[in-house]
Amino acid sequence: MVNLALAYPILLLAAIAVAIYVQVTSSTLSLPLPTGATVLAIILPVIAAANVFYTPLLHRFLRSRFSSLATQQLLPIALQVIQGILTVVLATLSAQGFVPGRLLECSLEGNWQRLYSANDGQSIMRIQDAFNCCGLRSTKDRDWPKTHKCLETYPGRSTNCLVPWQAAEQRTAGLEFAVVVVVGMLQLIHLAFFRLRNSGGARARLGYRRLTQSVGANPNEGLLENQAADDDEDDAGVGESGIQNGRRDLEDGPNHRIEPTGLGEESNNWR
Repeated sequence: MVNLALAYPILLLAAIAVAIYVQVTSSTLSLPLPTGATVLAIILPVIAAANVFYTPLLHRFLRSRFSSLATQQLLPIALQVIQGILTVVLATLSAQGFVPGRLLECSLEGNWQRLYSANDGQSIMRIQDAFNCCGLRSTKDRDWPKTHKCLETYPGRSTNCLVPWQAAEQRTAGLEFAVVVVVGMLQLIHLAFFRLRNSGGARARLGYRRLTQSVGANPNEGLLENQAADDDEDDAGVGESGIQNGRRDLEDGPNHRIEPTGLGEESNNWR
């Protein structure tokens, strides 16, 4: 089984390394990737790591300082929401860079034209040298040095730069998209485990409170009821024993009879 505590930081470090590679490649080849997006792709794994390692500490700190449940949950949720919004925005921007189509070609051509109009020959030369090509759509289309001297300077180059440059753009944007997706998946995993851990702790605390209420509300109640039952049984036993003893005394004692005495007539004796 993969140890998540070890795999999580490794994946985040790998994501940061890939994001740095994307930034360097985009800057070197003058790719039409927004610089802000590539920089944020480097910062995004750092934000994810901060949320993973500091959200539990922040949650415990808020629980110790604030009694309101809304206050305890507001700031951690806000940090996760900011990371989620940043993930969605970066994923959208990077997806536009590797999906083939007219939009991608227009962005590449616009970026090349901007470099050519600004006389940024150094950037154009880096692109041509990286792919051993001349010009954009043809070997003479806005090549550098100007006035179609690229083929004269480099006679072995016979291809334009649009196709390999576009492939580099798609590959770099795809790597940026992969970084964003990996960080987003790690965020979902962290939220799932964090929620399960908190819900488990809440259920345990709730069960403890219920057990305390049921056992500790009146611990002598059962004893009192048992004592009362014993007293009733003792009273009943005493009553029954008393009645039985009374009957036994009457049976064992002398037989008292009432006899009429003589009233002057000796013949009328009931003896």
